[in-house]
Amino acid sequence: MVKQGKKLRNYRTINVLGVKVDLISLEETISRVDNWLDSNKKHQITTPNPEQIIIAQSDYRFKKIINNSALAIADGIGLIWAAGRGERLSGVDLMTALCRRASQKGWRVFLLGGKKRAAAKAAQQLKKENRNLKISFYQSSENIQKQKTSELKKTLSRINHFQPELLFVAYGAPIQEKWIAANLGQLKIKAAMGVGGAFDYLAGRVKRAPVFWRKLGLEWLWRLIQQPWRWKRQQRLIKFIFLITKEKMNTAKGFLFGGK
Repeated sequence: MVKQGKKLRNYRTINVLGVKVDLISLEETISRVDNWLDSNKKHQITTPNPEQIIIAQSDYRFKKIINNSALAIADGIGLIWAAGRGERLSGVDLMTALCRRASQKGWRVFLLGGKKRAAAKAAQQLKKENRNLKISFYQSSENIQKQKTSELKKTLSRINHFQPELLFVAYGAPIQEKWIAANLGQLKIKAAMGVGGAFDYLAGRVKRAPVFWRKLGLEWLWRLIQQPWRWKRQQRLIKFIFLITKEKMNTAKGFLFGGK
């Protein structure tokens, strides 16, 4: 069910099938991160999309992480359709904007994960775009789900030695969100976000949809054309549409017949 929440400053929080989604602009998100970095608290940003909403229906831990996150940006046009309003904010757009802000403010940025040196190439590209950016990276284990304790300690040590304000993790959802939540207490950072395939986009390995496609809300279709193997994952989108449509019909029926 999609429920409207109370207005929080300049954005609104909604409930989509039991999962929190924040309808927040890029500018407001940057402003909030600015405030976070002036505090001593640590924050996790999540990026729910329709696929993740469906995963969360059967993965309680993942749902709890999203619902407890400092911000859960709407990274999927399907969420905007479900809400009936708002603007999509993709994880890769937020990441690049935060890196620009980091360059201006002197924040340190750390990239963790990715495959086949994607983190290294993404860091190189971000540095090229933001001359003053202080950035480092570490690929870590290929199979993060089987990461040994010694490898985890090494990873945490690499991050904490660099002392970044911002950490971007590319292990894929929901693994990256669970990794951040499990290790946030040991990380010397201010904010962390799972970014999925963002490193591949920045590294130039995967071509992002043209702006025209993005404005039409068809970036998911572009990705499917570029990566046909994603069709199995798109089945979750069908389920998402079905569940949201069912909820909207039940809500309309209750309104028409005096139900609650």
